[in-house]
Amino acid sequence: LLESDLMTFERKQRGQIYVIYGLDASGSMKGKKIEMCKKAGVALAFKAISENDKVGLLVFGSEIKKEILPTLDFNHLLYEITKITASKQTNITQTIKRAIEMFPAEKVTKHLILLTDALPTVGVQPEKETLEAVSLARNHELTISIVGISLDEKGKNLAEKIVQIGNGRLYIVRDLESLDKIVLEDYYGVV
Repeated sequence: LLESDLMTFERKQRGQIYVIYGLDASGSMKGKKIEMCKKAGVALAFKAISENDKVGLLVFGSEIKKEILPTLDFNHLLYEITKITASKQTNITQTIKRAIEMFPAEKVTKHLILLTDALPTVGVQPEKETLEAVSLARNHELTISIVGISLDEKGKNLAEKIVQIGNGRLYIVRDLESLDKIVLEDYYGVV
């Protein structure tokens, strides 16, 4: 092997990435589902912040329960993630609209990852309103991925539409033990 045989490549600079971890804390997420989602959120926050990317948090049910603007403060995120508890219905539309407001106006990569096990249940036409919110998010240069936890067929169909419009990825989770790996895989897909 000669020195002239070797080739090197430099990774293209990607700029700063802002990720918001949107966690469904509705009643159907109680127990192991919410615990594994919290673990995955901590893994995402640790990895992204160690890469100097900012991570925000949106915890939603029938309304937004907790929000943290994208930050580099891992300890604050850790504290808030560990306090999450499940209750009530699912309002994905409000979560997407709030995420749009949480991202900065400047030119950065903006990505929302939503973890949910259900269809939206709040609103007059929850599914239609959700897709309209996703379209609005794309107009604000936001990408959206869904981590669907044990979705039924109707939920899977809606999730496919969301990620198609949102220019994101869909992950269907059957084994909760792999949840943190899936969330990190999505993050690396943004990088």
